[in-house]
Amino acid sequence: MKKVLLTIFCFTFLFTSCEVDEGLNRDKKNPTAVPGSGLFTNATINLFNQMNSASVNENVFRLYAQYWAQTTYPDESQYNQAGRNIGGDIWDAMYRDVLKDLQGARETLTANNAADLENKLAIINFMEVYAYSVLVDTFGNVPYSEALDPTNPSPKYDDAATIYQDLLSRLDEAVATLENGGGGFEANADPVYNGNVEQWAKAANSLRLRLGMRLAEVNPSLSQTTAEKAIDSDLITDNADNFGIKYLSGAPNTNPLWVSLVQSGRTDFVAANTFVDVLKELDDPRLPIYFEPVDGEFVGGIYGSANSPASYSQLGDILSDPTLDGNIITSAEVHFLLNEAAERGYSTPMTAEEYYNAGVTQSILEWGGTEEQANEYLAQPDVAYDSANWESSLTTQKWIAMFNNGFEGWTLWRIFEAPELNAPEGMTIDDIPTRFLYPTDEQTISPQQYNDAASAIGGDEKTVKIFWDVD
Repeated sequence: MKKVLLTIFCFTFLFTSCEVDEGLNRDKKNPTAVPGSGLFTNATINLFNQMNSASVNENVFRLYAQYWAQTTYPDESQYNQAGRNIGGDIWDAMYRDVLKDLQGARETLTANNAADLENKLAIINFMEVYAYSVLVDTFGNVPYSEALDPTNPSPKYDDAATIYQDLLSRLDEAVATLENGGGGFEANADPVYNGNVEQWAKAANSLRLRLGMRLAEVNPSLSQTTAEKAIDSDLITDNADNFGIKYLSGAPNTNPLWVSLVQSGRTDFVAANTFVDVLKELDDPRLPIYFEPVDGEFVGGIYGSANSPASYSQLGDILSDPTLDGNIITSAEVHFLLNEAAERGYSTPMTAEEYYNAGVTQSILEWGGTEEQANEYLAQPDVAYDSANWESSLTTQKWIAMFNNGFEGWTLWRIFEAPELNAPEGMTIDDIPTRFLYPTDEQTISPQQYNDAASAIGGDEKTVKIFWDVD
């Protein structure tokens, strides 16, 4: 396990005779059985740490979405995936550190007939769906039906579209269970919602909406059915319900951004010109929150090149706050998904423009802005919703709102091929990755399964598209 469990287990031994106590032979610092709630906590922390990390060894999505540029070492902005085996770290984080612990939590809680078992299992189910969706959206076909079986070191890779259909079924079950109310994990074991099952239901349903909208171009019928089921249930429509871990001020429980930006003592990142230029053109109120000016001006580093830290805008102070919430589903994202659903003709209670305006407003509020700022911003001709060019309006503002969720920023570009990104010097737009290479270990550990998977998706290349990414 990468992280130390938040729950500390204390053991007290009382001795009342001179008889030999076999307990003396046990390691008191390492319990032989970890409670199911502890495994759930650990898996949850590991998932959020992976998705919020800024380490170039495990999360380069803020770079791929061109929010950030690099300074001394621009390899990741030049799409070198093999040098650090980034795909392998993502793979290990999800399978070993998240899914394996969730599996252990389910087994332990079930064996002990834990209180509020149905809701706890539904939350675990939702978390597993989230982790598998990241794996599919990152690699394509991945081990699923045979995954996590210790007796099978070479599980088959399942078809990505087939996995998605099963994930949606599992979300249906999780949402239905959680909407019945009742208790969940104890507050001290739940670093996201402190045991609030109603909020977990909203998060699971919001993920259902996200995955449903991923399918809009490749499976319109399933997309609409899934999205409309989500719309008929409660979603994350207020920042108070954002799906984000509550980080603490002290290591090792800080936001991992703090580790990369402050604790490391390094200045590896600056604002990317791709992003800053758009924010400046729109006079966006989030610009001085996201970044720091240089001599009174906001200047983005050249994406894909090495940039002098002193010459370009540094990341905003808010990103260096160790307690910054690690949000991975937000109210802003949900409103933009609803905006898209409305434009595609799905049944929605509000108009596409109303969802768009709400998405922009929720994002500005999330980052400490005001409704007055949001209203003034939306009144600008270049920001006001253009229903005739709704994809342009949507992609620009959703991209801006997903600033601290690089995975969704990158995915937005993969789906819409917008907003317009910059190609590093010597490359073209066609060189921007649309997936990650499978881990190098897979070629050795499971050569047949690896070869079958690579063949099925059209080759283990970083520009091969995920099944929902259609032209």
